[in-house]
Amino acid sequence: MGYEIDYMAVGEGERCGDAIALRLGNLNGTRAEQRVMVIDGGTKQSGSDLVQHIRRYYNTDRIDTVVSTHPDSDHISGLTVVLESLAVSQLLMHRPWEHSREVRSLLSSGEISHLKISDKLRRSLESACELEQLAKKLRIPIEEPFAGMGTPDGSVTILGPSREYYEAMVCDFRGAPGTPTSFLEILQRAAQTGGEIAARVLESMAIETLDDCGETSAENNSSAIVLIRDSGRALLFTGDAGIPALTQAADHAISIGVDLGSLVLLDVPHHGSRRNVGPTLLNRIRATTSYISAAPDGEPKHPSRRVVNALIRRGSTVYSTRGKVLCHYFNAPNRGWGPAFPLEFSPMVED
Repeated sequence: MGYEIDYMAVGEGERCGDAIALRLGNLNGTRAEQRVMVIDGGTKQSGSDLVQHIRRYYNTDRIDTVVSTHPDSDHISGLTVVLESLAVSQLLMHRPWEHSREVRSLLSSGEISHLKISDKLRRSLESACELEQLAKKLRIPIEEPFAGMGTPDGSVTILGPSREYYEAMVCDFRGAPGTPTSFLEILQRAAQTGGEIAARVLESMAIETLDDCGETSAENNSSAIVLIRDSGRALLFTGDAGIPALTQAADHAISIGVDLGSLVLLDVPHHGSRRNVGPTLLNRIRATTSYISAAPDGEPKHPSRRVVNALIRRGSTVYSTRGKVLCHYFNAPNRGWGPAFPLEFSPMVED
């Protein structure tokens, strides 16, 4: 048994994305002995890259499961290309309009293109609707990925979000009277964050400046969190989940007898943003190897040097795509690819 995990190169600058292909099982055997998955599809171009990659290196036109972790366009857009080009047996995606009257009303009114909402929100909703409609047209079964779902053999398990947590977030999207937490406002805030970061502070292996105060949008916290297990090795894929979502996922893992402190691979959330992880969480979720999907010029935000240092400090070897395709594998055929070079510890980090 073995696996291959392939990270496509996605995005430019702060516009990073995720597009991941993987296959599990007897990789030297027949297709029937393997499970092929896609977790997020990045941009339309990333979706095309995924299709070509799967055909070339996995030697198949069939995908067992496609997972859309959340509806950000830099994660979901390419999945329409995947569904159109390959035979997909199952699509896992959340449908927020099934859990929110506000979202359902927004979509059913047909006014989404005319409302003064953030481009990020508009693209996300349009991309999610497009993916759902395409799956229905192609008669691909759709399930919403909530904690507790998984394959009968236990090789794939959804650790989060729970249905209750997801639906509570949707209620928060609507916002209580007098509070600035409506579905529109919270995503507009997320779209407006960022900017140039000039100041730097010192770090060392003994001095850590990453804190537990990072906050990300509710949309990011709705990300499906996927645990893959093969040959006694555990790999965790996190989408853009933040500290509360990942903490709940770690709690759920403990409840089913899984320790996330001994992962082989951690897919670092939100392209290595410091808003999504903190020391307490990283003390619970540890991996010998960490992968970050980030654009070539995404620093200092994607990835954050504080996050990279925190991972290295906890014994993880950290890699970032930075415009290149990366492969992590075990008991897989030799492609003749050269080695990737890990990120180094930075003595100066963003303030």
